[in-house]
Amino acid sequence: MKKTYLILVCLIVAVFAFTSCATAKEEIGKTPVSTVLGKDGTPRPEWVTSSFKSEGFHFESGYGKMSNFNSSRKRAETESKNAIAEWVSTRVKEIVSTYVNDAGSGDNRQALDAMETISVQIAEATLSGVFTEAIWEDAEGGVWALVGVPVDSVKAGFATAKTEVDQLFKQNDAAAAANEKMQQAIDKLLKSDL
Repeated sequence: MKKTYLILVCLIVAVFAFTSCATAKEEIGKTPVSTVLGKDGTPRPEWVTSSFKSEGFHFESGYGKMSNFNSSRKRAETESKNAIAEWVSTRVKEIVSTYVNDAGSGDNRQALDAMETISVQIAEATLSGVFTEAIWEDAEGGVWALVGVPVDSVKAGFATAKTEVDQLFKQNDAAAAANEKMQQAIDKLLKSDL
């Protein structure tokens, strides 16, 4: 009787052990998926929470929540454009830094003025090529905008600005050397992915 009782207990323990392991594996394998729905029931696009990448374009997203849809959309697009302008500004700062380091003089006022001109020209050229790729309205009435700019537009802005800066420099040996260093810095950036 003792043997039968012991065998029965072992069988029950074994059944529970195998059942609990199988259940645990199924629960571990299932990952809950939550979908955030917008105002009209559309799922939230991936670009709202992470960067959107596309060959030949740079994209930024922005958010706006105002009194109505149109105002919210304009605010979201403005936020996106500001992010693109900041991205371009960072690239311009890279050129300025490279140029000043290579030229070996941070006190060359003519060079620094020229670089400011480049910055303004590129920002203007870049923002003229901006387009809205997508809009999504969340459940609370806030609007997300995905705005892009062709990378070629940014590169063209660098080339145009460079031409104008060349005309600003007084032609002398120092200016020629400065122009060459600036051209090298711009060429380095144009060859990169931006």
